[in-house]
Amino acid sequence: VAAVQHPGGLDFPRTWPDFREGRTTGTLEKQLDQKLPARTALIAVANSMRYLLTGGGGEQVRTGKDGWLFLTDELRFDEGGSNHLRARAELLSAAALSLDRQGVKLVVALVPDKARLYSNNLTSGHYPEYNRSRYQDALTSLRMRNVIVVDLLKPLTLSAAQGEVYYRSDTHWNQTGAQVAAEAVALTVRQLGFELEKTTFSTTNSGGQTERTGDLIRLMGLDDTPKALRPRPDIETPVITRQSSIDNTGGLFGDTVVPVVLTGTSYSLRGNFHGFLQQALSAKVLNTAKDGGGLLQATTAYLTDNAFQSAKPQILVWEVPERFLYTKLDGEQKWLGKVGLRP
Repeated sequence: VAAVQHPGGLDFPRTWPDFREGRTTGTLEKQLDQKLPARTALIAVANSMRYLLTGGGGEQVRTGKDGWLFLTDELRFDEGGSNHLRARAELLSAAALSLDRQGVKLVVALVPDKARLYSNNLTSGHYPEYNRSRYQDALTSLRMRNVIVVDLLKPLTLSAAQGEVYYRSDTHWNQTGAQVAAEAVALTVRQLGFELEKTTFSTTNSGGQTERTGDLIRLMGLDDTPKALRPRPDIETPVITRQSSIDNTGGLFGDTVVPVVLTGTSYSLRGNFHGFLQQALSAKVLNTAKDGGGLLQATTAYLTDNAFQSAKPQILVWEVPERFLYTKLDGEQKWLGKVGLRP
């Protein structure tokens, strides 16, 4: 792709790599903002051209085989990652100890990269060697510091051999993967020996088969383009989990203390993970997870809320994507004091 200077002063991508990887997207968007009225439509067309002509997904997305899309962050090498893991493992260990003194047991649910599970569908056909031991290193680091951690890689890998457990067009697990993960977490929680107040739940279909446009298509800037100009969406039959037993207070939603709290990231908000966890545990679970907040945001909000101070749960399930343990530290040093957890 040669340099192209528009008569109006727009500077377009100069090389195929620039075009494919979206390195000029930010500059182009600013110029379109300033000089052209139909900005959104023009950017969508440019993104579609990039995808159709080069197979490129932009800066945040890597296109794979057979319509699979992957988050670039899963494939990056994190400088100082081992040190970051160590710091976060020590933080989680200190948090677990402090919570235990308050009668709350911390359970970490470690979520594996989609790219790890489906490395055969990467363009290269293999997961990056520099990240190959990352998941196992995280398990080892947490367990050696006495943190209760659920290995979700094993059950998800077994299930992936039978069918898809992550969405093709999305970062997250699908409903099958979410149920597998929830059952693995529930097994670990039950093994702790707590007597949780029993509440039964049932999961049923909430509609017919629907198309689901994943977050990776949106990150490619293709969510508003015609279907023929973007990767195909996932197809699923949505489900919903409802409480099916009567509370001791006489209603379906009594004022009983919720015995389990779920905190974490967007994985806890996808694939009906929360619903499947309640069904697998036969216990109520309060979901305090947040979208786009990194490792600490949701847990910070919950631990500093009156809901935690006034009615502590028996179990706190903290869902953690593996890559979040290796990224640059951001507020971890003062976090324990900030949320009132002292070593």
